[in-house]
Amino acid sequence: MRNLNKKNLVVLSLVICGGFLSGCKTKGEIRREQEMERLKTEVKEARDLKADVDTTVEELKTEVARLKSVNEEQTESHRSIAEDLRNQVLTLQTRIQALEQRAVAEELALKQPSPSVESNSAVSYEQGKLLYDEGKFEEALEVLREVEKRSSKNSEQAKKVNFLIGEVLFSSKEYASAALEFAQFRKKYPKDSLVPTAIYRQAWAFKHLGQQKESRLFFQDLIERYPSHPMGQRAKNDIKK
Repeated sequence: MRNLNKKNLVVLSLVICGGFLSGCKTKGEIRREQEMERLKTEVKEARDLKADVDTTVEELKTEVARLKSVNEEQTESHRSIAEDLRNQVLTLQTRIQALEQRAVAEELALKQPSPSVESNSAVSYEQGKLLYDEGKFEEALEVLREVEKRSSKNSEQAKKVNFLIGEVLFSSKEYASAALEFAQFRKKYPKDSLVPTAIYRQAWAFKHLGQQKESRLFFQDLIERYPSHPMGQRAKNDIKK
C-alpha cells in the first residue's frame, strides 16, 4: 500500500508537469528564461535610447552648423559696420580740419587783394592745369573752383576738376582739405582709374597731419584693393618705412 502511494505520487507529479516530463522545467531553466527576457527588454530599451541619441546628435549638428553660419554673418556685418563708422570718423576729422584751414585762408584773403582771375567763359580746366604746373596754386585753385561751378554734374570735366583740386590742395600743403577732396572724388567715381592715386594721396595727407594710425589704414586699404597697381606697390614700400 505504501509503495502504491509512492507510485501514485510520481504519476501525479508527471501529470502536473505536463505529462511525462515533456513540459516540466527546472528552476535553473526558469531563471535562464527570465534572464533572457530581461536581456531582451534591456536590448530593446538600449536600441530605442540609441535611436533617440542619434536623432539628438543630428539635430545638434544641424543647430551647430546654423549657429556657425549666423555667427559668420554677424561677424561680417560687425566688421562692415565698424569699417563704415571708421570712415565716417575720418571724413568728419578731415572735414573739420578742412573747414579750419579754409577759414584761415579766407581770413588771410580778406587782408590782401586776391589775384585777378578771369570770370568769363575763357576760364577753363586747361588754364587751371597750367597754373598748377607753374606752381601757382592759389590762382589754380580759384580757376578750378570757378570751372567746377560751371561743369555739369558727374561729367568728365567735373571729374578731372575734382581730382586736380585735390592735387592742388595737396601740393599747397592744405592736407586736410586735400584728403576731403579726394574722399569726395572716391565717393563720386569709385571705379575710376585714379582712385588708387586718390587713396595714396589721402594716406600721405594724414601722415603729414601727424595722424599715423589713419595714414597706415589708408596704405593698407590701398595694398589690399590694388596689390598689383603701381600705387599699391609704392604703398608697400612706404608702409615698411
